[in-house]
Amino acid sequence: MIRLFIICQLLVLSNFVDAQDMRFFVETSRDTMLEGHLVQLTYHIENAEMNEFSPPEFIGFELVAGPQQSTSMQIVNGRISRQASITYVLVSIHAGQFILEPAKLVSGDKTLECPRKTLVVLPNPGDLPDPQFPGYRPATKPSAPSADPRLDGLGKGKKVYKM
Repeated sequence: MIRLFIICQLLVLSNFVDAQDMRFFVETSRDTMLEGHLVQLTYHIENAEMNEFSPPEFIGFELVAGPQQSTSMQIVNGRISRQASITYVLVSIHAGQFILEPAKLVSGDKTLECPRKTLVVLPNPGDLPDPQFPGYRPATKPSAPSADPRLDGLGKGKKVYKM
């Protein structure tokens, strides 16, 4: 009877220890894109408490949306697992090769870093639309203001009628 109790305790303990393997990694919607196209970064946190999260600087990119967070918890046959994700949507500003430095996560007394990620941005000939995000149109870059502020909203080829 005592042996059976010890064996049961060891099985429960081993399941608990397996469920506590912490993982922290980043996933991107693409590694190569055209200038002006979007990329979605998702930081995944598994079996770790999120006391503090520090994203890297997004050099060469501009933040369009985020951070968006989601969390989930599962208990299956006595095993507890937790997942969390933090998602950012970025637009590429310039062509080039950019290295996203590791994000940092503080969980209890441990500090975790995800691996670096390299993103390649190619020149966009003719401002081709983004096939992954078909409805997205990048904001036009502001031009120098004219002397008459009423004319700022007019594009080339538009006629101005004075009254």
